[in-house]
Amino acid sequence: MVRASLRSAIAALITGLALLHPAAAQPWAPGLEPPPAPTATPAAAQALETLRRSGSGPDLRRRYLEAAHTLLQRYWAPRVPPRLLLAGDGAQGCGVREVREPMAYYCPQSNEIAMAIDLRRSVRSARGRSDRELLLLDLAVLAHEWGHLVNREQGRGPYSGGFELTVRQEELAADWRTGVFLGWLLNHGVLGVDDFTQTANLLFEMGDYERIMPQHHGYPKDRFEALTRGLATQVAVGQRLGEWTVDSREAFSRPLVRAAAPGADPARRVYEVRRFEIDRSNQVATNLLGGLLGAASCLWGSQQQCLGMAMEQGKGRAEGIYTNRTLSLDCASGSFDVSEDDHGPQPLGRDGKGQAAVLAGRDCGR
Repeated sequence: MVRASLRSAIAALITGLALLHPAAAQPWAPGLEPPPAPTATPAAAQALETLRRSGSGPDLRRRYLEAAHTLLQRYWAPRVPPRLLLAGDGAQGCGVREVREPMAYYCPQSNEIAMAIDLRRSVRSARGRSDRELLLLDLAVLAHEWGHLVNREQGRGPYSGGFELTVRQEELAADWRTGVFLGWLLNHGVLGVDDFTQTANLLFEMGDYERIMPQHHGYPKDRFEALTRGLATQVAVGQRLGEWTVDSREAFSRPLVRAAAPGADPARRVYEVRRFEIDRSNQVATNLLGGLLGAASCLWGSQQQCLGMAMEQGKGRAEGIYTNRTLSLDCASGSFDVSEDDHGPQPLGRDGKGQAAVLAGRDCGR
């Protein structure tokens, strides 16, 4: 489930089997997710975060994943708890005998979850991260694989529609459940806003553009939206998360300058914001170049070259990431300005994220 080169090796094991085994229970209505098991307490979740921040030793990743696995088991309370497999462990189902890098999957046959993947090798957004930061991304991958198990027992929530279950529905439902779990951690102060945004960046990158392929997992924006849709079952717009406030599923803010500050313009507010932005410039350029090369291959190349280039069309990747910006709000003129973008001050209604209007409605009347 982790980039195209890895998905081809494991996707058939994960989601192909899901097609043969529909969920055993009716899906829960969106926003009405059943409460977690009583043993999944904020204190148990905080112990996991303490291990990530303060633990040490060469086996820290193994201990962290085992503790995270236990917390997920307490949270979802499955009828039959799955077995966690790490690199080198023997496996009993889905045609796997030994878990090796790169593997990350849930096997319904044997009720096993495997976690053996080096994210630095597989995911661009993981490069340059510290080992402790990578543990958060490992947690997201593990929560996603748990999502497949819970999909079977409790339904696929908002992704259960249609007459035939597709790989895309199954994967997005698992992303949604990842958002539900991470939202619970965020709601209880176990994870911070930046912890969550790193995870969202990862899910966007995991998306693919293989729309015509049976193993299509969902476009990058699809996977991001599934994650934040799950988040919204646990965290509400307007809710405070430490110093941060939830402005939307795609935007968070915290004030930097208050009207009461000495010398401050009483009509001006300044915020540090996290806004999910998608940059399609590289995607457009890649697809344009690919189209030109594809046309050349069909004109002067072999039939095989022409077909090969045709299969690659439209697969240029967009870049999606939570940006760190400063947003200035002028309550007197009803305008806003976001740092490091291509625009100067604009009317509130020009903010495509809707964040400026939310901030004005919340703070300008004070």
